[in-house]
Amino acid sequence: MTDVVSTRLEEKEIEELNKICEKERIDRSALIRKFLLTQITEYRMKDVGEKYRKGLVSLAEAANLAKVSIYEMMDYIEREKIQPVALSEEEMEEELKNATKLRKFFEKRKIQ
Repeated sequence: MTDVVSTRLEEKEIEELNKICEKERIDRSALIRKFLLTQITEYRMKDVGEKYRKGLVSLAEAANLAKVSIYEMMDYIEREKIQPVALSEEEMEEELKNATKLRKFFEKRKIQ
């Protein structure tokens, strides 16, 4: 289902949109839709990026919540220089144990 959304723009803004439309070879409504959807995606990545920084979600969860691929989320995290919360020594040891278990699991599958 679609719905019509209207907005008021200054004449200069409309002229700028028209220039971009000519360059991109698309109509104005398609261009506005493209810009709007891009900004919605950016907003979602910003929102979940903050949750990732606070350690509330993993990178994979952040990508899922933002409705983007993990690679797009990784690019965003890198571009915005977002650092996750540092793990404690116990958490790092647990992560290392889990990673070791996973490596052994995949090594066994590879051999068979």
